[in-house]
Amino acid sequence: MQITTIILAGGLSKRMGTDKALLEIEGKTLLERAISLCKPFSSELLISSNHKSHTSFGYRVVEDEIKNCGPMGGIYSCLKQSDNAWNLVLSVDAAYINDNFLEFLISNAGDFDAVVPFTEKGAEPLIALYNKSICPAMEKKLQAGDYRVQNLLRESNTKWLDSGKLLEENKRLFTNLNRPEDL
Repeated sequence: MQITTIILAGGLSKRMGTDKALLEIEGKTLLERAISLCKPFSSELLISSNHKSHTSFGYRVVEDEIKNCGPMGGIYSCLKQSDNAWNLVLSVDAAYINDNFLEFLISNAGDFDAVVPFTEKGAEPLIALYNKSICPAMEKKLQAGDYRVQNLLRESNTKWLDSGKLLEENKRLFTNLNRPEDL
């Protein structure tokens, strides 16, 4: 199965106060870490971002076609540019996702519009698989001004993937780095 990785790196980073994609952990930026993690699983890699500085990483940067609509706009724009039906979406601030989790996620692809992990804390739609088949429904949501990815997924053919056991093995698996103290 050919997969495109879409790294969501274009957020406003308001709570962090600086571009999260360029923050470093153990000598690598969060964007470099995401690229290194996803590259072995991908035949194509896209960076969803409106920041020109992200072009220096050597991968195609896709700007939002529809501005100011959050992550759904980035996912939608990249899905339209993707060469593959299946697309691995990873938020750049999910610094503790590992290859075991990605293998688990990808192994559950099937006849779905999306494969989305969840735990007792809720769903993780920004660390998920999306099929291009979801584009028409996503476009309708965007045109209607409904930018909540959760609403889209509830109305689509989504496989909800219980990831509780993986979270037990790695307590920080779904930790997002949103504020300076999260580092």
